[in-house]
Amino acid sequence: MLAAIAVPAGVLRALCVGNACDRTTSASARVPFCSLPANLRERIANGFREGRSPDVLAVARGLGVSTDVAGLRVPWPATGTSTDARVPVVLASPGVERGAGLPDGVTIDRVAPTVAELVSFDRPFPEVRSGTAIEGIATSRPDVAPPRLILLVAWKGVGSAELERSPDDWPFLASLLDEGAGTLEAQTGSLPLDPTAVMTTIGTGGLPSQHGVTSTFVRNDDGDVVQAFGPDAPVHVIATLADDLEEADPRAFVGLVGTEPSDRGLVGGGWYPDQDPVDVIVGDAAAAPLAVETHLATGYGTDDVTDVLGVALEGGVHSLDRWTRRIVDSASRATGGDLVVVVVGTGAWERSTTAVPSTEVVADIEDAVPGERPVVAETVPGGLFLDQAVLTAQEITGQVVVDRLLDARAPKGETMFADAFQGFAVSFARYC
Repeated sequence: MLAAIAVPAGVLRALCVGNACDRTTSASARVPFCSLPANLRERIANGFREGRSPDVLAVARGLGVSTDVAGLRVPWPATGTSTDARVPVVLASPGVERGAGLPDGVTIDRVAPTVAELVSFDRPFPEVRSGTAIEGIATSRPDVAPPRLILLVAWKGVGSAELERSPDDWPFLASLLDEGAGTLEAQTGSLPLDPTAVMTTIGTGGLPSQHGVTSTFVRNDDGDVVQAFGPDAPVHVIATLADDLEEADPRAFVGLVGTEPSDRGLVGGGWYPDQDPVDVIVGDAAAAPLAVETHLATGYGTDDVTDVLGVALEGGVHSLDRWTRRIVDSASRATGGDLVVVVVGTGAWERSTTAVPSTEVVADIEDAVPGERPVVAETVPGGLFLDQAVLTAQEITGQVVVDRLLDARAPKGETMFADAFQGFAVSFARYC
């Protein structure tokens, strides 16, 4: 009897009689995450680490979604052309071939290995990092001592699109491009464009999937959601270049001038036991040049030991360029020009006035989830950390939040998200 029933059905399906093929396709189960374009999946996977990343992730469709990160409207990953991960990268030093171009599409995880080559430093455990030194940048200087100072400058919330829109607002960066090696066609290599994650990629030479600082907030080993590089935060999984330099020679100074404590990914700190703490000055970006001079006055770049100074800036392109000029001029005077200057953007912020704030998305989720206690513990670009105690108390799973995201509608009635999924789906990306 089973054979008699099954054979006709199989024949009908094979012949597509009565639109049987269409019905079969439409009824097929949705495979979370795998429905996204391959290049988008790859970048999201590069920005994800199991146990550290959000419990639920989502990718916008058409209408953008953004999360406020310390005043920056950071976009969520999105399908189509709205996800522009291009960033400027510039390296300038006496050891850099003048006017050398960087290959289009070079990823920022290659910055730290290239700088290590410029200061003639062999980092331990190279296999734990995705980044490799960019060929043809460092000139051979066997008889010259390594530079005295590495100056890492991050332009937060700036992508190449901002520079292209205002080509006359960054004359100093343009001069560094002429004097050193650089490109406006570099890639972050990962999504989302959370500045904390991107700066840690610059500092370590590895992607967020390797260094584990996937956003401004991360989940620690106790299961708590905490601010990256704050109290009770887990240490970055792989060391930064600054960590390795100080471990190799404890006389090396490591400092940071930033606008947020989470900017520390540029230089790290605390990865090796018993290391000196990082000299941190956090304040307004306009005061950064003065804060850098304060560090320099304590002896940065004044001896034959290579020191590292990270500077995180945010603001308009014209202001960033002006502050960077003052910072580089001060560092050049203090070191006699014997330094490596690196300037990298962390990625464009969301400029569209129609983009939906993630607070509205969260409010919709809270209305749908039973109980009085909020289920969303923290929101980061591209994802949500869920309160596991609330899920347990309500006897629900993160799939409830996923379903609500998939049902979310934009003002014109179209679905807001191209896909939403629980974080563990990213771990199975290789099976897509």
